[in-house]
Amino acid sequence: MAVCPAPTRAQQESSEVKATGCFLRLKDEANVPALESGLLQSLDVELGDTVKSGQLLATMEHREALLAVQLAEIDHDIAARRDKESVAVEIAQSAVDEAAQSLKQAKIDLQISNRIASFDTAIQQAEVAYKLAREEYDRALKSKNEFSTSVSAMQMARHQSALDKSRLDIEQAKNDQSVQALRSTAKSATVDQQQVAAKRLNLELQQASSDRGIGTLTAQRTKTSLAVAKERLDRRRIHSPLSGIVAERLKNEGEWVEAGEPVLRVIRMDRLLVEGYVNADLIEITSRGRAVRVEGTARGRTVSVEGRIIYVSPEIDSVNQEVQVKAEIENPDLVLRPGQPVKMVVLPGGEVAGR
Repeated sequence: MAVCPAPTRAQQESSEVKATGCFLRLKDEANVPALESGLLQSLDVELGDTVKSGQLLATMEHREALLAVQLAEIDHDIAARRDKESVAVEIAQSAVDEAAQSLKQAKIDLQISNRIASFDTAIQQAEVAYKLAREEYDRALKSKNEFSTSVSAMQMARHQSALDKSRLDIEQAKNDQSVQALRSTAKSATVDQQQVAAKRLNLELQQASSDRGIGTLTAQRTKTSLAVAKERLDRRRIHSPLSGIVAERLKNEGEWVEAGEPVLRVIRMDRLLVEGYVNADLIEITSRGRAVRVEGTARGRTVSVEGRIIYVSPEIDSVNQEVQVKAEIENPDLVLRPGQPVKMVVLPGGEVAGR
């Protein structure tokens, strides 16, 4: 018995291959669920309606979620206004600047006071004046002792007065210097006090800056809380995940729906799958992307469309030695329907299906 060799890959791709047992199937469908538990308030579509991806399909009861959004908006407005209109940092900065100027002036006053307190010129001048007055008094007294009539009593009184005044001037100069030293001590205490005040005001500035940072974070947090509240409100609105046709209503208005429970079924009709079987010797896994021609009957006429293979099963049926293939076709006029039997031919490998 002669054994026929299996066709080569080149032979496989250069000839048409007929598939058997071909039926149309849905490529995309969705049982659209509720994202939150609650009462189904309204269904906004009817069976057979054509819907777009993202279109509103149904609404859950959402009064509480709506109030939560309004409260979150108020909280965010308050936090944002406080953050925007806060002038605590500017006030604290002004106080710090003012304290710095006061401290600078106090240090200058202290330097002046110390300089004055360190000068003993007035004491020296008073001591010189006293020395001169003492010499004049001593000369007058000596002259009077030698010649009683040489210096009158009035002149001696004047010399004594000048001597006493000089002595008092020395005491006054020493007292003034002591007072100035006390003033320097007081000004030094003032400088210390100003330094403490400046440190306190710097701490208040740091606190104000920290409070502003917290205010900014609070505004950001309330903004996030608002976004969460809006998201929870939006989750009570059921939107279509794809463009297609409403094929089934699984819940009715007024019914309680649990989160994750399907409410509607939406199917896509403008793009379908064709499932069929091909002899394993006539096709390979790598045949994905090859063009196909599909023929079906619709409205009493034959409809022919092209598509491409998107899947070749890696497994071979042990009974009939066939593999399953799936092809994707366009159905823009919606004339072909899922479940309908069709004919499918895998075109030669050189041909590419138009998309």
